[in-house]
Amino acid sequence: MRVRIISFGTNWWAAHSGDLTDPLCFRRNAAWFNSAGLTYGRRLRLCWVFPGQIRFNRTSGLHPEYPLRSAAKTFQCTGPNYLHGRTHLLISTPANTSAPDCFLVTVNERMHGQISFASRAWRSDGVQPISVSLRGSRYEAMVLMSATDWIQTNLGQWALSGDGQQLVLDTRLSGGAE
Repeated sequence: MRVRIISFGTNWWAAHSGDLTDPLCFRRNAAWFNSAGLTYGRRLRLCWVFPGQIRFNRTSGLHPEYPLRSAAKTFQCTGPNYLHGRTHLLISTPANTSAPDCFLVTVNERMHGQISFASRAWRSDGVQPISVSLRGSRYEAMVLMSATDWIQTNLGQWALSGDGQQLVLDTRLSGGAE
C-alpha cells in the first residue's frame, strides 16, 4: 500500500536499537513513532480514545530532526495492523511512484472545527482512524483516507484537494459559495 503523508500528529518519540554501547544507537537503527496528542502549555497529554501510531524505521527516509520534510511525500507501507490494543501503521520505504492509494491526514478542532465522535456520521465509510486524542472539546485525530473520502465537522465536510496535497473544506457540500 502506498500512503501520502499530508500531516503528522503532535506526539513524537523514538525507540533506540538494543545496543547501548553504540554511541549512535538513537540514530542508527532507531525507530521513530508519531501519534495524536494534545498540548497544554508545554505539556503533552495522551488522551487516546483510539490508541494508535505510525512507525518509521531507518529505511523509511525520515530525518528525525526534520520530520516535516516527509510531509507531502508518498511511502510504501504495510496496511494498518491492530496489535496489543493499538492500530499500527509501518512506514517502510519511500515509494517509487507518487500515486498514493490513501492519505494520512491529521485534523484538530482549531483548524477544522468540532467533530461529534459519538456519531458514526463524522466520517465516510473509507476513513480509518489511526490515532485519536480527545479531552473535552479538544481533539487531534490521525486518519487514513482515500481521495474520495470526507470528514464531517461543524464547519462542513472536509475532503482532499484535487492535487491531493491538503485537506480542504468542500464548499459544494457545505452550502458555501464557490
